[in-house]
Amino acid sequence: MELQVTDTARDGAGIARADDGRVVFVEGALPGEMVEATITQEDKRWSRARILRVVEPSPHRIDVACRHRTEGCGGCDLLHVDPAHQASMKAGMVADQLARADVPFPTPEIRPLIDDHGRTTVRAAVVGGRAGYRAAGSHEVIVPRSCTAVDPAVEELLLDGRFDEAAEVTIRVGARTGDRIVIVDGGDPEEVDVPEDVLVVSTDELDGGLRAWIHEEAGGRRWRISARSFFQNRPAGVDALVDVVGAMVADLAPTPGGPMVDAYAGVGIFADTVGVGRTVTAVERGKASLADARVNLAARIKDGTVRVAPSAAEQWKPTPAEVVVADPARAGLDRDGARVLMTCQPDLFVLVGCDHSSFARDAALLVRAGLRLERLVVVDLFPGTSHVETVGAFVRD
Repeated sequence: MELQVTDTARDGAGIARADDGRVVFVEGALPGEMVEATITQEDKRWSRARILRVVEPSPHRIDVACRHRTEGCGGCDLLHVDPAHQASMKAGMVADQLARADVPFPTPEIRPLIDDHGRTTVRAAVVGGRAGYRAAGSHEVIVPRSCTAVDPAVEELLLDGRFDEAAEVTIRVGARTGDRIVIVDGGDPEEVDVPEDVLVVSTDELDGGLRAWIHEEAGGRRWRISARSFFQNRPAGVDALVDVVGAMVADLAPTPGGPMVDAYAGVGIFADTVGVGRTVTAVERGKASLADARVNLAARIKDGTVRVAPSAAEQWKPTPAEVVVADPARAGLDRDGARVLMTCQPDLFVLVGCDHSSFARDAALLVRAGLRLERLVVVDLFPGTSHVETVGAFVRD
């Protein structure tokens, strides 16, 4: 069927309507395009389709330069979009979700990455000892011959590493320190063939209590990051988030030294950057991240300016705070997390979200609790993909 694409869905697919009025999500289609497509999935009220031919292309469409994407690799799903337009497209996706959630919002600002060299963490499938990416909508594995989406230190291990009989491998590097680690799921870590500088551990060893970590430099300092701790997918992304969140706190917090809560604190990034000069409670439940936070924040813990609270945010007993910074996982705060953190009675609530629909839902919860979305920034943390990182500053209405 031929379809006129009118909008972009939350996952980056184009939105069109079939002749019967049914909504059709067309993967890889852009607003304004006329495409010939075939249905791949049907529901009562909507369908999904893939493009057979672009009849009338968008001015923002470009040729996909990555041969693995054209072979079906499931990563980097916006390579058909002009890089100069990708961030604007993502800002529009965020705005659409906020409008649907009935949240008033300012014009989104766009923050690009500076001095970025690609992802520093990759999880890959393993076939025949070699690492590869899943094909879109399939269990098929595409073994790459190159990958410009990742840091060169990752690419070397991805292409040249041999991972024995593992089913999956996670590759993590400290791009600015040179540290590298691979975590294999299955197989014998002794049989993994990688350069001598690379630390090799197995998921079984980590389950048994083995501790392993790398270090990275970002946000103006050095961090310890355990094999299973969360850390942003590139140091340039940490730099950008620290800059954006720090500017919001500096500009919008009532005082320069009031108490702060760093919720979903991870290894302590915001506590020891944005939180410098404030007393900070860092709330985190992950065991590996907690261990790293206690190392990374040791000097602040010793002088009494940081307290680490080992708890899930939604189960934490809140304390008053002038500023709350929350960086939850993809599922967001939801009702319980928002309720607990709002009990802190913050004058400024900075929410970092890696899923724009969850962000919009949480924004609506904060607005109903008496806050106003004062500043909105889309950080292009995942170039070439439809993943969106959003930062919102909410103030007392």
